[in-house]
Amino acid sequence: MDKNKAASSFPLPLAAMIQPTAFTLGYVFTTFAMTTLAQTYTISQNLSGSNFFEGFKYNESAIDYSNYGNVHFLSEADAVAANLTYVDSEGHVIIKVDNSTNAVGDESYGRNSVYLESTTTMTYGSLLVFDANHIPYGCSVWPSLFTQGQNWPAQGELDIIENVNLATVNQYSLHVGSTACNQPTSATSNQTGSTTSSNCTVNTGCVVVENQPNTFGAGFANNGGGVYAVLWDESGIAFWFFNRSVAPADVSSSSPDPSSWTTPSGDFGPQIITLYIDICGAFAGDTTVFDETCSSVAPNCTSLVQTASNYDDAYWEINYLRVFSTGNATTTSSGSSSASATSTSSSSNDACAVTIHIALLATVFLGILTMTL
Repeated sequence: MDKNKAASSFPLPLAAMIQPTAFTLGYVFTTFAMTTLAQTYTISQNLSGSNFFEGFKYNESAIDYSNYGNVHFLSEADAVAANLTYVDSEGHVIIKVDNSTNAVGDESYGRNSVYLESTTTMTYGSLLVFDANHIPYGCSVWPSLFTQGQNWPAQGELDIIENVNLATVNQYSLHVGSTACNQPTSATSNQTGSTTSSNCTVNTGCVVVENQPNTFGAGFANNGGGVYAVLWDESGIAFWFFNRSVAPADVSSSSPDPSSWTTPSGDFGPQIITLYIDICGAFAGDTTVFDETCSSVAPNCTSLVQTASNYDDAYWEINYLRVFSTGNATTTSSGSSSASATSTSSSSNDACAVTIHIALLATVFLGILTMTL
């Protein structure tokens, strides 16, 4: 922290912030506005264009054991050969679901997709900025940019971009391994979104729905995309979404200043960052969820998987993913033992007294997948 700079008001979060307390080793959702000192940030990871995929490893799996999606995650060689990961002529990173193979008649068919995990972690004192023109969408499609601990669920999960099917707005959620972690009702006064679940336990999660339009789906793409940001510091973790036309000028610069930004979207603690696309599964394939936006399209989720053209919009188009850090931040390899879960200092980043002393791992998880909740 740069103590030579004056304190400024920290903008209120979309989802209520989590802040370390002096008497517990965890985070609690606060119900009051917080202040923070302006920081000087330097880029520690700058992933875009031709170097984007150098920051990730491919998590190959023939079956989606965790999320039960109708998907196969390819190796790097197979994904490149199938043109599922590439950089287009304008320098945009494309990560997509196979939309060329027809499998009509095969009710158990799983589409090829990609699951990327970063090779470098992100830790306390970091700011992540994600700029995209297109988020995957369509009936049966489940995309997400999320973070999760290497020891899941004990080390938690934070969903930054997530929704399914033909939804039009994004939702943020926090999942912890604790059985007694809840967002207080008073926290809603510190957020611009709408809380739909206040139970932060892993099976449910605290969920806040974005109230800004064009934050997901076709609206996001047709509006030129936008910028998401996540700040993790002594104030907690805060999320922002900016429509491209109103994004702060410094958000795309080499020296962003979150203390000057508008109301953020939410917060949590150290996590693995993940970008993915899933198909059907526990979320997009849930009958009630599916029928909300897709009942007129198909009788059920899995009936769509066989037809390739259903996935023409199931792709990420990314301008960049950047991680900035202050003097308090450190980066390690994703397999480093420094991602320890044994610290007991009062500056720990536990959530609801659940240890989450892991480094943030950037992960791109693309596919027709269903996210574990």
